[in-house]
Amino acid sequence: MMVGDIMVKAKAVIFESDSLDEAARTFVEYGLDGMVVCRCSEEIVGVVAVKDVLFGLVQGKTTVREVMRPSLPPLSIHDRVEVIEFGGGPLRPVVDESGRLVGVLTKEQHLTAYAKVAQLRLKHLDAIFNAAHNGILSIDAKGRITSINPPAEKMARTTKEEAIGKFLTDVVIPSGLLEVVRTGKGHTEKYRVGKRVYITNRSPIIDEGKVVGAVGVFQDISEIEFISNELETVKRIVNELQTVMEASSDGIAITDRSGMITRRNKKWDALFLGTEQERVTAPLDRVVRQALDGRQPCSMLHQGMETGNIWIVSAVPIIEEDGRAERVVLYVKDMTEMEQLRSELEETKRLLHMLGRQEEDHLIYRAPAMAHVVNIARQAAAVDVTLLLTGESGTGKEELANYIWKQSARRARPFVKVNCGAIPETLMESELFGYEPGAFTGAAKKGKKGYFEQADGGTIFLDEISEIPLHLQVKLLRVLQSMEIMRLGAEAPKRIDVRVIAATNKPLEELVAAGRFRADLFYRLNVMPIAIPPLRDRKEDIPLLVDHYRKRFAEKYQKPLVFTDGALAAMMDYHWPGNVRELVNAVERMFVTAVSPVIDEHQVAKWLHLEPEPAASPVAVGEIIPLKQATAEVERQLIIKALHKAKTYRRAAKLLGVDASTLVRKAQKYGIQSWGGEEDGFHAASRD
Repeated sequence: MMVGDIMVKAKAVIFESDSLDEAARTFVEYGLDGMVVCRCSEEIVGVVAVKDVLFGLVQGKTTVREVMRPSLPPLSIHDRVEVIEFGGGPLRPVVDESGRLVGVLTKEQHLTAYAKVAQLRLKHLDAIFNAAHNGILSIDAKGRITSINPPAEKMARTTKEEAIGKFLTDVVIPSGLLEVVRTGKGHTEKYRVGKRVYITNRSPIIDEGKVVGAVGVFQDISEIEFISNELETVKRIVNELQTVMEASSDGIAITDRSGMITRRNKKWDALFLGTEQERVTAPLDRVVRQALDGRQPCSMLHQGMETGNIWIVSAVPIIEEDGRAERVVLYVKDMTEMEQLRSELEETKRLLHMLGRQEEDHLIYRAPAMAHVVNIARQAAAVDVTLLLTGESGTGKEELANYIWKQSARRARPFVKVNCGAIPETLMESELFGYEPGAFTGAAKKGKKGYFEQADGGTIFLDEISEIPLHLQVKLLRVLQSMEIMRLGAEAPKRIDVRVIAATNKPLEELVAAGRFRADLFYRLNVMPIAIPPLRDRKEDIPLLVDHYRKRFAEKYQKPLVFTDGALAAMMDYHWPGNVRELVNAVERMFVTAVSPVIDEHQVAKWLHLEPEPAASPVAVGEIIPLKQATAEVERQLIIKALHKAKTYRRAAKLLGVDASTLVRKAQKYGIQSWGGEEDGFHAASRD
């Protein structure tokens, strides 16, 4: 419902300079309860109600200005009634799309319309609630049932009239909603009762920050669960079959009795030159017939017509349960590939060896993610392109920059490393670009080359590039664009030839958006971005890194240490917020402080401050109640759980360590008549 549907059209306006007598006559003439007050320019300056005018006349006031109230911002005719906040005034002006005053909306009109919208929404929600296929049940903060829909009534074997107002466990056995009310945390749970499987989603109802109840939505998924399990089994078998076929170096196809191909692998298509034939060729059809008629495997030697290659063709019939053979599995092996496979095997061994341990210029990795990064870096090293290395602190950005320099054509030229975060802001310009003799007080008499001049002809590595102040970012951008620097105090620029590699552990895009980093400089640096993954995303590298630094520190401290498999597993489970730098420091700390030559998982947990989680108590105490009542409640719940699990009194008594007769007597005492042997998931609970 829109404001324009319920407003009172503006029949007249009054001005702040009008007398109260004139205002009263206007109210009487048009039969209004309130009006908008304007200046002579028709600018809205306030609102006034009838009672404001009458009260002003009684007090002896003369003009509308003396009794009017400030106006809140005008409402639009397209505003929705249910979303506007009316405010404390008696009425609000209403304007159209062009801002022209077209009416007023009183608080009474707004409240009446809001109530009508709320009632209509409640009817919609009630219709959805009752028409839902899933069972829905809600309780208040005291555990009393406040609503239940027809599917829930059916599952609980009750009626709405019987259930509303009753305590939850007096109507249904599952008590998870009480836990939601107690903790304020919702959860989803799948559980089995008898032969039925249910899934339920329980959520708290919160009002003004307090839990005032809980609602549960549940569904019987027994048939769905069975069909899903069957489908998953079939899908797994089909996937396994296809995987086996695709993994084979032979061409494999399955044909029916007429020679039509029903399934094949990619190798089959490759052998037959990608023709994707639907029927086997005549020579292969003969071996299919032979296998089907004899109902036993057979083979033949065949020369391919297209390639001239020699193939070994094997046919294996698929025997059905009734003894019939209607399908055949064909295997085609190309003998000319044997030598190629042998050479490929040697190449694979070489690649596996390289993959198992990569230490190109101190780059140690095995993870595919890091191998991808190194491959990009190797390609980037071959061309003079500006690089931006990103990644968390300690991931090895400097080592990767050093690797790129050594792989590049500039490896014989200087490699200058600059940590922009370690240079004071007042000295950064002179350090980067140098200065002329006498450029400032205290300057060296001969002047000084900046880092860019020192790297002339080679490579400069600008680490922590985000720390360069904004006023110097302009000069750095000019250097990148023109390859010219201007020393402090110099009168002319100087040409240089430098390859720039920048690095940062901060999100430059966010700094650009915040105005702390120039967008044009970012785009100039981001020509070739390389993102180094954190150590937690390449855990395959951890054993290699540990072994590398173990050897280094063993030589440094003359103290050999051995890491057990459990220790390595604990280190791989750790999240390493400090990445490789933290790992190196941790390994060195172990060498310094270890008193045993063997490092196990317990020592790693101690050094990395990994504390085991405390064991959960089997009994939870929610509130203080009389001990006798608590004992009875625990006993009742244990009996229900044992009967739920064991299904018979004898087995349940064995679980609880009591006689069966004792268990029966106590079950009768607590009125426990059913424990989940029925087909339905809800059972009528005992009533005292």
